Amino acid sequence: MRDAQVASAQKKTLGTLVGMLTERHLALADDCDSTEDPQQDNSSLWCQFRFRVQLDASQHQATTAALKELVDLRNELVHHFLQRFNIWEHQGCIDADAYLDASYETIDGHYLTLRGWVQTLEKARSDMAAFMKTATFEDLLVNGIAPDGSVDWLASGAVRCLRDAESRFMVDAWTQLNTATSWIRAEHPDQNPQRYGCGSWRQVIHESQQFEIRRVKNKEQGCGEVWYRSRLEESSMQRKKSP
Repeated sequence: MRDAQVASAQKKTLGTLVGMLTERHLALADDCDSTEDPQQDNSSLWCQFRFRVQLDASQHQATTAALKELVDLRNELVHHFLQRFNIWEHQGCIDADAYLDASYETIDGHYLTLRGWVQTLEKARSDMAAFMKTATFEDLLVNGIAPDGSVDWLASGAVRCLRDAESRFMVDAWTQLNTATSWIRAEHPDQNPQRYGCGSWRQVIHESQQFEIRRVKNKEQGCGEVWYRSRLEESSMQRKKSP
C-alpha cells in the first residue's frame, strides 16, 4: 500500500501535493478528530497510525500561506523565469542570479520545516514500533492493562475469560466460579487475578463491575459455592456487538 501511495504521489503536481498535505495533515488545534475506521473483517486486529500537525488559527494561516508561496515560487521558476529575466544581457544575468539566490533561501527554509515534520513522524513511528514489541503494549492491547497499572476491565483478558467460561458452563443463567477458574487455569494459564492487581477471582469480579455474584449453599457437600453471571445490561450490550 505504501509503495502504491509513493507511486501515486510521484505523478502529482506540487500544488496537488501541498493541497493534500494541508487538507489531510494540517489541522486547527480545536478541530475534532474525525478519523474513519479502516475496512476490516472480524477475524483481524487492526492498528491505525495517523499523522497530523495541530496548529492554532494564526499558525495554520501562516503555514498554509507559506506553502502556497512555495508552490507559486515553483511555478514562477518553471514557467516564467526566462520571461522575467533577459539572460542574454549582463545585467539580466546579475538580476537572475540574485533572484535565484533569494529563491534558494526561501526554498531551503520550507525544506527544513518539512524535513522537521518528516523526522518527527519517523521518530514517532519508530518509537511506536519499539513500544508495540514490549510486554507493556501486549498487556495494554490484549489485557486492558495501562502502563500506569490501571485496568480497562471491559477490554481485559480476565473478563473475556470469565465470559468464555460463562458461555461454556452456565446453568440456569449462573456459572459456578470454581468451575470457571479451573477451566481458565487449564486453558489460559497466563490469566490470573494477580496480573490485574487482585488477590482472587472474586476480587476481579468485584473490581470489574461486569458481573453479579451470589453464594449458594451446597446441601450435599455442606459448603458454600460462589456463582456469577454477566450483568443484564452488559449481556445485552455484548449481544448487540455480536455480528
